[in-house]
Order: sequence, then structure tokens, then C-alpha cells
Amino acid sequence: MKKISYIILLLFILGCSKSEENNDNNANCLEKNFLETFIVEPGDCFIFSDNPDMTFIFLGFESYTITHPSNIPHARISARLEEENVTWEFHTGMVYEDHELEETSFSGRVHTGINNVDYTIFFDNIEFTETETEFIFHRATIRFGYYDSEFD
Repeated sequence: MKKISYIILLLFILGCSKSEENNDNNANCLEKNFLETFIVEPGDCFIFSDNPDMTFIFLGFESYTITHPSNIPHARISARLEEENVTWEFHTGMVYEDHELEETSFSGRVHTGINNVDYTIFFDNIEFTETETEFIFHRATIRFGYYDSEFD
């Protein structure tokens, strides 16, 4: 009986420390303004002074495997928006290679939203390494703002 009490106490303590850890994660988020340019890397977390109830977590990129010369390379974007008790996670954002430029570069927009509010993430530049078989994406210079149809 004593062992069961210790196990229950241990589970209670671990449960409490886990919820405190989640609060600490938001404390580690950087504060930015909408349309402010900043660097983002996988795992980074941001809160915006324009909407302090929303948290933006950049989950990362999926590398692009070079399969056919006529395909336009792209970076697949994953991120999560959290607002109040709602979470929206997406893994389908696409930023294509600027194929009209001589040098290889990636920039573009990803539209997303949460709680019936639409946002646009402007990827001004994505840093990458190119190998013979793939593009490996590392970090990006972005701006985050409310959706505006002018940018479609």
C-alpha cells in the first residue's frame, strides 16, 4: 500500500512539473510586431504585440528531393498557431524556388489562420544547402501579418 502511495505521489509531482514546463515554453517565446522582419529557425516560438493571445511556433522545413529537372524545387513549411484553447498545426505550406532569377533562391508567402482570422507569413529568404540530390533548408527571414488579398 505504501508503494502505491509513493507511485501516486510521484505521478502527481511529474504531472505538475510538466504543466509548469508548458508555461515556461511560452516565457521563452520572442516578442515581435506584425510585418517586422526577423530570422526563424525550426523550433522557434514567437508572440506578437499585435495579437499577444496568439503564439506562433515554427516547426521547420521538409527538404526537397531533386527528382526531375523540370520540377520547380520548393520548401515545405510546417508551423503551429495557438490562441486561447485552439491549436492549428499545418505541414503543407509551400515556398517555391525563384525560378525566374539566375541564382537559386527561395521566397514566397504562406497563408494560414486560426479562430476565423487569416494571416500571411512572408518568407523573404530561405537559407539552404544544395546537394546533388536535395535542397536542405535551415532558417528563413520572415514577416508575419494579417492576411491581405493584395498579396495574392
